[in-house]
Amino acid sequence: MPDTTGREAQAAPAAAPRRRFGVVKVRDRQHVSLLLLAAATDGPANGYELIDLVRERSGGLFVLSLRPVIHELHRLVNNRLMQVTGHEGARRYSLTPLGERVLATRRREWEAFSHGLDSVLDASGDLDRRGTARVSPARAKGGVAAPR
Repeated sequence: MPDTTGREAQAAPAAAPRRRFGVVKVRDRQHVSLLLLAAATDGPANGYELIDLVRERSGGLFVLSLRPVIHELHRLVNNRLMQVTGHEGARRYSLTPLGERVLATRRREWEAFSHGLDSVLDASGDLDRRGTARVSPARAKGGVAAPR
């Protein structure tokens, strides 16, 4: 639509969606290992590409530092969970069959852990600020509370 000067008005650039969380630096070795194994499912990649994959897949939430990634990649190779192809200057890492099985196991363990953590956190939502349990209106009247 033309403005008062006769020029076409340019649309304002769309605002970037706000993040719910800030950037999280992943420092725990086991978390770095799990993220690298998961990122390597796309096929051979070098360390920088794996870091970028983790950042992209997490929506920019997880940022891995190069030094811990390099140390963890060496450990994963030594434990036969990943293999290296290419020369010294162009190392590319990919999952081994053992790495795929370990990733599947760790994924199940993580799902069980996060389910249990969610249950504990949901239960803590039933406490008021003083730490005492809140009673639903149905229970206060002697009725039965609806199941969750």
